[in-house]
Amino acid sequence: MIETSRLTIIPLTLDQIRLHLADRYQLEKTLGLKKGHREVTEPLLSIITHFTVPRLKDPSNDPLYHTMWLAIDRDKQQFVAEAKFKGEPDETGTVEIGYGTYPALWRNGYMSEMVGGLVNWVGQQPGVHRVIADTDVENVASQKVLEKNGFALFDRIENMLWWEYIV
Repeated sequence: MIETSRLTIIPLTLDQIRLHLADRYQLEKTLGLKKGHREVTEPLLSIITHFTVPRLKDPSNDPLYHTMWLAIDRDKQQFVAEAKFKGEPDETGTVEIGYGTYPALWRNGYMSEMVGGLVNWVGQQPGVHRVIADTDVENVASQKVLEKNGFALFDRIENMLWWEYIV
């Protein structure tokens, strides 16, 4: 669990991931939270089904690098954003992060705060030296999230911009 000024960021267990997929508000109910704007849609549904769940079932994987992390606004007692790492650090000490918030909650600073909390946490983990993320060239909001958290642009491949944060 990670605490920021407004958020509590939690890594989901495999059972919680199943609730995340199965029923829109069952996860909130089990955690004592209010119904909010959380919705599992594509492409997130496929990512969780085809990558997250199988990797969480494999005991050789560190679950914190393969699960979904959800941010809870402590005042609202609702989920407001989600993110995930895309695996353990590679041989160079690099981890990749992906993230998103719910459209009804855009422009509230949740994503910047969540990414900051996760980058701070992962930067304290053994073997992590760099965090990368990609954004579409047209996704200015996502680019601003990364810039606010000290990421620097290091590459462009077609319509994708690649960003890095050096720990």
